[in-house]
Amino acid sequence: MEKNQNIAEFLKQGITITYAVVIALSIQVSKDIFIPFYSIPANIINATVLFYGYFIIITSWTEYFFSMQKFQLQENFGVGRLVLDFGILFLFYYIIIAASQGNGKYLIPDVYMFVTPLIFLLFTLRDIFRIKGNANTSLPKYGNISKTFLFISIILSLSYVTETYATGFQSFGPLAFYRDLIFAYLTLVLIVIYRITRWRQINAAITA
Repeated sequence: MEKNQNIAEFLKQGITITYAVVIALSIQVSKDIFIPFYSIPANIINATVLFYGYFIIITSWTEYFFSMQKFQLQENFGVGRLVLDFGILFLFYYIIIAASQGNGKYLIPDVYMFVTPLIFLLFTLRDIFRIKGNANTSLPKYGNISKTFLFISIILSLSYVTETYATGFQSFGPLAFYRDLIFAYLTLVLIVIYRITRWRQINAAITA
């Protein structure tokens, strides 16, 4: 039993360190978008997607640390959870890389079509692991929330594909610019609402 607890603690520390590493690498690769500040309006889509990526990383790290502190005695942290967390971190980093690329490698559509639905899919799977591996009945049932937002993210992805098809698969030009800008704001709003909903459930579970 003690050996399993030591392994679980080692895995938790590994995830915490990986979050810090990903954030540090993200700052390095995205500095050309945010520095100097007056360059942001000229790169508004990239800046919005970068903010989206940073928001996901920072709030996920905060939630992860908070959950470990509140439910560390009950939660069973195994290799399955480790793989899911590393997968989520990789997708976070992909968002940052996509938003930091110049016009020669325009990867931002990947964020709308593939990365965001995959993130919510991994969120859903991680929540299933968390619920099954936690004996504390006051832990919020995140699964239904994640499934709902996964469904919404798939709708956004299909909408983007449909809109891209309607505009002749244009990657550049006025139509493509406003299309990508609108979807950048939509994905940002989606993750903000998702986080607010989860934080409310966490607080409700603690005060229950």
